[in-house]
Amino acid sequence: MFPLKIIFGFYWIQLEVLTWAQSLEVLLTNDYGLALFRHFLRSEFSEENLDFWLAVERFKRTRHLSKMAARAEKIYDEFVSTTAARQVNVDSSVREMTNQNLHLGANPASFQLAQDQIFGLMETDSYPRFLRSHLYTQLANQGT
Repeated sequence: MFPLKIIFGFYWIQLEVLTWAQSLEVLLTNDYGLALFRHFLRSEFSEENLDFWLAVERFKRTRHLSKMAARAEKIYDEFVSTTAARQVNVDSSVREMTNQNLHLGANPASFQLAQDQIFGLMETDSYPRFLRSHLYTQLANQGT
């Protein structure tokens, strides 16, 4: 017989895993879910979408305007620029609008259009595939 604490812990983890199927937002707020989703995206060669989304979330929490401009430039160069090594797939109009926003001065909303588009892409494309993946279904179905 397993100690009650271990059994309870196992079912708690399984319930936590099942909550990841509620929405992409729920998944992204869970450290373990985020790590597993990152692993899945890496296997699909689309990890840059998550990295961009997370970088923008951190950027929006930047308190010092002096740091904001430097961080904005780094995010743009790494993910949005047409020459970015880890370029995310945003429409050319969104890319141009983001560029214009940054030229007007970096602010927490500078990347909002691009971030929304990438979130939408993950939500309608990568996230459903993640939920159907062997990686997720194996965890979600443990103990059933």
